[in-house]
Amino acid sequence: MNDWQKCILCDDSKNVIKRIPDNSIDFILTDPPYNIGKHSTGNIPLPGRTAMNNDVADWDWVDFNPEEWADEFIRILKPTGNLFIFTSYNQLGRWYNCLDHKFDTSNFMIWHKTNPAPKIFKAGFLNSCEIIFTCWNKKHTWNFISQAEMHNFIETPICMGPERLKDPKHPAQKPVSILKKMIEIASNPNDIIFDPFMGVGSTGVAALSLRRKFIGVELNREYFDAANKRINEAMIENFHNNNSVNEEEVSYAKQLTLVDLFPNNSLEIIATQPQHYSDLSPIIKWPGGKEKELKYIIENLPHEYKNYYEPFVGGGSVYMGLNAHEYFINDKSDELICLYKFISLKDKIFYNHAQNIVSAWTNVNVFFKRHKELVDWYKLLRQDIINQQELKRRVDKFCDENKQELDELPNTGFTGHLSIFVSEIKKNLTRKMARMKVLETERNELPEQDLYNNIETALKSALYMYYRHLYNDARIKEQHPQFHSALFLFIRNYCYSGMFRYNASGEFNVPYGGIGYNSKSLKKKIDYYQSDLLLEHFAKTHIFNMDFEEFLRHTNPSKDDFVFLDPPYDTEFSTYAQNEFGKMDQTRLADFLINECNAKWMLIIKFTPFIYNLYNKEGITIKSFDKNYTVSFMNRNDKKAEHLIIMNYNA
Repeated sequence: MNDWQKCILCDDSKNVIKRIPDNSIDFILTDPPYNIGKHSTGNIPLPGRTAMNNDVADWDWVDFNPEEWADEFIRILKPTGNLFIFTSYNQLGRWYNCLDHKFDTSNFMIWHKTNPAPKIFKAGFLNSCEIIFTCWNKKHTWNFISQAEMHNFIETPICMGPERLKDPKHPAQKPVSILKKMIEIASNPNDIIFDPFMGVGSTGVAALSLRRKFIGVELNREYFDAANKRINEAMIENFHNNNSVNEEEVSYAKQLTLVDLFPNNSLEIIATQPQHYSDLSPIIKWPGGKEKELKYIIENLPHEYKNYYEPFVGGGSVYMGLNAHEYFINDKSDELICLYKFISLKDKIFYNHAQNIVSAWTNVNVFFKRHKELVDWYKLLRQDIINQQELKRRVDKFCDENKQELDELPNTGFTGHLSIFVSEIKKNLTRKMARMKVLETERNELPEQDLYNNIETALKSALYMYYRHLYNDARIKEQHPQFHSALFLFIRNYCYSGMFRYNASGEFNVPYGGIGYNSKSLKKKIDYYQSDLLLEHFAKTHIFNMDFEEFLRHTNPSKDDFVFLDPPYDTEFSTYAQNEFGKMDQTRLADFLINECNAKWMLIIKFTPFIYNLYNKEGITIKSFDKNYTVSFMNRNDKKAEHLIIMNYNA
């Protein structure tokens, strides 16, 4: 296939790069994480003003190791290829140690930003330069422009104006102009440019504008969607400029996979069935979700299947991650299935309630900005000018005086239970400030921004607790199912670590997630639910709310179909959404799969001797992998556990 222009993938680059054949890329131009989070001092507090943004991107807190990437970069690069890597002072030496001895030449460039952030306190240099580490071998592609133009120094402003995306705002977006200059020098028309950390797609836009082919990878769905939009718009503009507009070709380019580009690649994990892999994200965060295990699932898919069945769909990581002719999904959780159905039906009432909740979350921020006296009261408490009793009196009076405004904040249209919201604000503010004082007494005084963040958390936790109360109201679930589903969506996204646990009375009782959740917004999730690609997926989906065996008998998957199963694990802690799944259910599931299911099936489950013995039968394939849990709830989960992939076929 020689007429393609771009292939962009929402995936982990470590998975993708292994599927690219040797000596196939002409130019690697990328901007990986700088690993500078631990060096950051965070936002700069300014007296009497909003703190100056001096923070780093989330990924720069990740321990990024150049050593894990260097060999793969070398493997996929053509002998005539070039490698340019944006990096920082702390990573430059590591890239040099990895790559210098593998290439004939290594060098560097400097990008000087003419408008860097000012140095407010005038105690050091402005951070106005970034380093680009460069490598190549003899006979590499090189388009020397002129002596004046080939200095290893590029000077431009940072990305600004119309080019700078506002939503989403990528903190490391590079100007297309400097990327175009590098691509023009280090590659030729129709060469393949590869960016494994694509971000919002600036390298792709630059490559396509210069008639290069582009392969880009981005793990973050929000940035990927922005990149996809920008790159497709760049393709259409190029077609217009060349008087050869072909919208069909642009649409087709969206569907390209690495298999299409490199059909004879022996390293391609999914070469037999590229159509089985989708770039869609899960519907909702769910305990035991398999988004991170998709790579194992894809590696072990059947070579061919027609329809897809999932009796325990949960958050939909695998359902959304694979392609099929039709989908048959099921879960015993009625509130989860209600959410799926409202999305599938594009239910306007559900979306109105969901948007109101999004607005309420924002309204809390607006309210807090108008009432910074709450921070001043804490400072008085910190200095022992007032005591906790006086603080409580002030908070109670504050809530009573602002009751009308507080009653309007939840934005639900339901006037009942509003006293609970106000009560939670009173309780949360006084408790939070008391804990802050204890913390400062034991350690050090909190930075100004941390004071704001903690008090904002108290307010948002109050709104969360109010919504949690409404969610637990059986009358709302029965009489207002769309509102209850919107509450379910909110709770799922804002409860602590995504856990869903119920007390003896059957009430959901997990607290608010905390400071890290304050800036979360459901807006992008709601937009995703209404996107064309997702709705196309749902248009081919049949949704059920049954026991797993009832579902499988009712839908009766055939030998040409594939069933994926992710049941609750065999542990004492196997209750999700108030639905028990014990050893008798595990036995019933195994008996049905082994003795009655005609389709190819794959089951992923935590290893226990009981489970292993259920499936250790003739004709059953069992593989294993390790999974690290991120949360150990009351010490009832082992942090590291062996998991099984069980199949009735040979992958």
